[in-house]
Amino acid sequence: MADANAQIKVTDKGANNAVSLPRRWKLLRNSQIHIAGDNNAITIGENCRFDDLTIVIKGNNNTLRVGDNVLGTGAFSLTGSGTLMIGDNSTIGRCVMTAYKSTISIGKDCMFAQGLEIRTTDSHPVFDLNTRKRINGDRDVVIEDYVWCGARVTVMKGARIAKSSVVALGSIVTRQFEPFSSNRRIPGQGFEERCNVDAKDSQRDPGGG
Repeated sequence: MADANAQIKVTDKGANNAVSLPRRWKLLRNSQIHIAGDNNAITIGENCRFDDLTIVIKGNNNTLRVGDNVLGTGAFSLTGSGTLMIGDNSTIGRCVMTAYKSTISIGKDCMFAQGLEIRTTDSHPVFDLNTRKRINGDRDVVIEDYVWCGARVTVMKGARIAKSSVVALGSIVTRQFEPFSSNRRIPGQGFEERCNVDAKDSQRDPGGG
């Protein structure tokens, strides 16, 4: 719908960038896309709800793919040939996701409460004193289908959250989890148990935790 797409502000400061917007939105309000670089690609699926969402692309050859019926608020940031993929029917509430020279892959029917942060990088490099080589490289993050993350969860580089898992409020995720698990990971503490997630209500208010 041309009129609806006119409500999302797209700033393109580069060359050969491609932005594919849906024909139909469920909701589009106070959202914007900023691109500074070349050969970047953004594809947004049908019937999405973007409410106060800012998408920032910096650098070249970044890719953002958002599936159908996704609710998004907060900020998506891709820098330096990063990739962010979000599956159908996922709900993302006021989150910050930063993909730098690596990939964030989010499955379908996921539910992320407010304050979630996902990072594929430490931002600042650390070098070995002898070899002068960087020792804290960037790593992909994978979140499989039907994952529920509570408020203020941080998912660090290299983490993998398997399908139908629950991550408790305030957790810091640094490793790989088994499917159908409930996880609470706070510095100095750890807890994990088996569970099952019903994602039929995945389009609820993302502010819950």
